[in-house]
Amino acid sequence: MPAHYPHQSFHFLVQAGFSRIGFTHVQLPRLERDVIRYREGSDPVDSVRQLPGLLRVGDCVLQRGVVPADHEFFQWMNTVHFGLAERRDLVVSLLDEQHQPTLSWRLRNTFPVGLEWSPLDAQGSGVLIETLRLSVEAMDVLS
Repeated sequence: MPAHYPHQSFHFLVQAGFSRIGFTHVQLPRLERDVIRYREGSDPVDSVRQLPGLLRVGDCVLQRGVVPADHEFFQWMNTVHFGLAERRDLVVSLLDEQHQPTLSWRLRNTFPVGLEWSPLDAQGSGVLIETLRLSVEAMDVLS
């Protein structure tokens, strides 16, 4: 693929120590920087100065179909007790046609903060999806 084309988002890999690595959906964390508003009383300018503050990293969301005897998300969720959690680094990579990474994100010190399943529907024909929401401490972009 020529270098001037944007990345496609449908071919990706998540590495986090799970035995099954197939995911249907990954929502990468949102990055947002706090703004510190500051003004001295003797400042001749009658507006507030704005300074960059702390960087906040949002949650990561992973989704996959539920298969029999695979309860890794549930087991990881249950490792969080009394302020302690099993933390993992995740690497999410976009892949090219040869299944090689072209762009990757490393999500550092993640731990589970939410787990849910899609509704059970006797009249539907969909796949049962489990959704894991992870707290992310920091994120790096790798090339």
